[in-house]
Amino acid sequence: MSLGEQLLIKLSRDPSTSDIPAGTLRYNESNALDFLIKTVPNFKEIIRGKRILDYGCGWGWQAMLMVKAGAKEIVGLEILPESREQAQRKAAEHGFSDRITVKEHLDEKEYGTFDLVLSSSSFEHFSDPEGELRNMARAVAPGGSVIISFAEPWFSPYGSHMNFFCRIPWMNLWWSEKTLMRVRSRYRTDGAQRFEEVDGGLNRMTLAKFNRIIRSCGMKIRWVRFYPTKGLPLVHRIPVIRELLVSAAAAELTK
Repeated sequence: MSLGEQLLIKLSRDPSTSDIPAGTLRYNESNALDFLIKTVPNFKEIIRGKRILDYGCGWGWQAMLMVKAGAKEIVGLEILPESREQAQRKAAEHGFSDRITVKEHLDEKEYGTFDLVLSSSSFEHFSDPEGELRNMARAVAPGGSVIISFAEPWFSPYGSHMNFFCRIPWMNLWWSEKTLMRVRSRYRTDGAQRFEEVDGGLNRMTLAKFNRIIRSCGMKIRWVRFYPTKGLPLVHRIPVIRELLVSAAAAELTK
């Protein structure tokens, strides 16, 4: 065992304890829209009366709250079977089965039929983000929008998404991928040896990469916003610095 691995183990939680809560692990029926409200201007007004494709809907909390906030209908896409089951069960438990549907794949007949396609806390996980964005664009009706909002970008304090077992920031800069994966194996059993292989995937989405993808997708950019870590002033305006000190990014694209 290397010295770096020994150090990381000492700085990490005991494997017998629960995950350190962070990000979507904190979602519940009262706060699941907080991140979107913070990062997408006028979010509740935007979704009201809309047919929405929730692209990567997870456990379904945000779909349920969007219906409560006035969305007309939600179709959730989710590749993980257990998440799909939970999302559909939540919809039924709250009486929204007629307005929330959860699927693994979108039917061809539904392309071009959504007022809004929403990707929340998922864009950094797609193995082919360019291809997924093309699919989002296909699903939007003429005049509709694609909204992407995610945290954390790759070089941000918790861009490695390893903060469920250790709260040290910039872990992917202090330790090698090999060391991180070896220590991560104490907490997860998926056998991942690279970031791209972890459950849900991780595509090392930097702000520069995000900018490049949305500017080459063929849709019109309505706005792009970067949200500095702990509200630090001006850092989001400096290209190199913002990679390290921006914790969330969002954009709206129109068709």
